[in-house]
Amino acid sequence: MLAKVLVVDDEIPLAKLICKSLMQKGFDADMANSGDEALQLLAAHNYHLVILDYKMPGMDGLEVLKAIRETYPDTRTIFTTAFGDDDLAIRSLEMGADDFIHKPCDLKNLHFRIQKTLKFHSLQAEVETLRCQVHDTRTPFIASCPEMLDVIRCIGQVAQAGAPVLINGETGTGKELVSSAIHNSPANPRKDKPFITVNSAAISENLLESELFGHARGAFTGAVTVKHGLFEVADGGTLFLDEISSAPLSLQAKLLRILDSGEFMRVGESRTRKVDVRIFAATNRDLNIEVSKGHFREDLYHRLNVLQIQLPPLRRRGADISLLIDHFLDQFNKSAGRSVKLSKQARDALSAYAWPGNVRELKHCLESLVLLTPGGRVAVADLPDRVLSAAAVSVDSSFTELKSRTIEKFERNYFKSLLNNASGNVSQAARIADMNRIYLIKKLKEYEIDPTEYKA
Repeated sequence: MLAKVLVVDDEIPLAKLICKSLMQKGFDADMANSGDEALQLLAAHNYHLVILDYKMPGMDGLEVLKAIRETYPDTRTIFTTAFGDDDLAIRSLEMGADDFIHKPCDLKNLHFRIQKTLKFHSLQAEVETLRCQVHDTRTPFIASCPEMLDVIRCIGQVAQAGAPVLINGETGTGKELVSSAIHNSPANPRKDKPFITVNSAAISENLLESELFGHARGAFTGAVTVKHGLFEVADGGTLFLDEISSAPLSLQAKLLRILDSGEFMRVGESRTRKVDVRIFAATNRDLNIEVSKGHFREDLYHRLNVLQIQLPPLRRRGADISLLIDHFLDQFNKSAGRSVKLSKQARDALSAYAWPGNVRELKHCLESLVLLTPGGRVAVADLPDRVLSAAAVSVDSSFTELKSRTIEKFERNYFKSLLNNASGNVSQAARIADMNRIYLIKKLKEYEIDPTEYKA
């Protein structure tokens, strides 16, 4: 994966020169000419490193550095200044800068410092990954990005607690995998008890209550025997409620009761029963928005949201895509008795694709390629149409071009969906996306998207 660098300097010719030299060295470089612009770009992109000047209009470099350290702790920084002040160098390093360079700086020296900083922190990340794997060799995750490493670290801490867990993430990001890992963690006192999974969206509203709480004989037409609900089956263990946002409001009140007291009644009975079940819930929707629309009970949301885990989409996991490609290729080659490999161009195309279905989509794609590709090598032409059309792949496409096209298509579709969900309200859309409003307006103008077309 290309290292992504942000150059922050109000001397525009110098910033352009540095960006050009970095791109010639194989980096992906952007520039900002003020602290405010830098923070807007940081809010929208995952930068590995920021080259930060001290004297700028508005916020100075130290103020920007403070904001980076507080909000983006995994982003590395190299501080620069034309003022030969050793005290300033010490202050920047004390505030968390990884290096300090006096201006004017030699480009060769700058490139060396960048490589040194990134290599050091890459080694740190590898050590942290190995430490996580050693801590629990049963972890089911293939991950190296900071966000996923945080999730892995969090699993053991969450496992030993007894409170409900709310797992947020897009479809296909691995919410059920996380819930299973929490339950099976050595730190979980319930690990040897039942772990029951139910998809709230896959069962009709009429049957869901009976599935969860059971029913008495004769409770409704077809209820010819007593049925034990999943809460009873999971007694002493864990019940995972997937797609909790799909649960009807009438059922949500009963879920709140069982969370508060452990008490419930079977359908068609007046007798109160009691169970000891820990609840994990997952959703691919923003429950705050569902609450504001009246689709989800606010009291239930707060009761579920005691411990929260946020799973990043695959498009934000950087080098993890390549790790997952290797993992799934190896897995499906072994199970099929094949030795299928990817051409460099096919791998670049898969790495650049946005994967709206996340890890699940990538897994199914690799399984299909292993099983259906004639011969032992996957070429670009063998890739699914959705990957080819999204990236506009040609055999002459460079990785940078491919990535740029993919990002543009993803952003355009994302902003349209965002405005549709927010009924054309730009401020609300910015809040949903956790994005700076000014930056969102800028991107909408760039893609010529008119918010008024999405007004309800």
